[in-house]
Amino acid sequence: MKPNKINSLQRTIAAIALTILVAAPAIQAAPADASGGGVVSPVQSPADSYNLATPDPVMLAGSDAASQSFDKTVLPSLTSFVKANLPETVNNTKSAAFEVDPNNIVLANNTAVRAYFVSEGAMYHNAVGVDAVAPGKAGPQSWWDEVTSPTAKTVFADASSSEGGFSSSPYGTRTTTDPVLPGDFVNLGNYSAGTKLDFFLMANGADQSWSPIYSTDPSLNNDGFSQHVAAFTTHIFAVPQLNSPYLFLTFEDQWGGGDHDINDTIIALDVGTATVNALLATPEPAMPLTFAACLGLALIAVRKNKKATA
Repeated sequence: MKPNKINSLQRTIAAIALTILVAAPAIQAAPADASGGGVVSPVQSPADSYNLATPDPVMLAGSDAASQSFDKTVLPSLTSFVKANLPETVNNTKSAAFEVDPNNIVLANNTAVRAYFVSEGAMYHNAVGVDAVAPGKAGPQSWWDEVTSPTAKTVFADASSSEGGFSSSPYGTRTTTDPVLPGDFVNLGNYSAGTKLDFFLMANGADQSWSPIYSTDPSLNNDGFSQHVAAFTTHIFAVPQLNSPYLFLTFEDQWGGGDHDINDTIIALDVGTATVNALLATPEPAMPLTFAACLGLALIAVRKNKKATA
């Protein structure tokens, strides 16, 4: 091959390579979110109940390694567990699933927190928010304090899904009225050890500004129903997943508890293994009373036995 033809071929190859390098970013599905990984969902709800801080974007399920792991190793078992143990229109207030206190989510170490959408069975278009109470600071004293706190923000602006029971959208699609699918997630950011996370439901918050607020702190709920939010972990799955970083929150969205099925919106939180283990080590509020009652019965039995043998 003559030298001028070699030079021409080299220039052609260089031009093709440059074209590929320049065009490569344009063929990516969506930009990656720098705050925690994943690919931004093309459908984002414009809802903004109570004018909370601009939410972090909802990311597509399975769009990074962590979400792929959640979708593969946790979500199938979780979905089966919810269907079997938190059925629709059944009073689930006494469910054995609720083994941890959702009002005690205090981070055991510095943690990057992520929230996954799991499921919903609601006629409402519910929104989910969170308030981060810094170590040593007092928490909100009313539901209004919670939604107006400078550290409060939206998690899911509209936790409605085409895979929910009341959707009119084509199953398995993301639409403006049903913007999330199971496994979609939000990176909530990094929080320091000792931060208390108060999650709350804005009932029908995607469709109305002044929606009822139902908090993990039952003292903030004006309707007197103490279990608008309940929590459980992978520890009680049919095949327990021990030392797991996941905590699950399930919400009841109706005033006074409605049908008490407490499954209207369900999310999963990656809060780290240390925090989950600390929650499992802290009994539900009713459990110390139960223990005390059992201890009292045991002491009575011992005394009766002594009298019988005296």
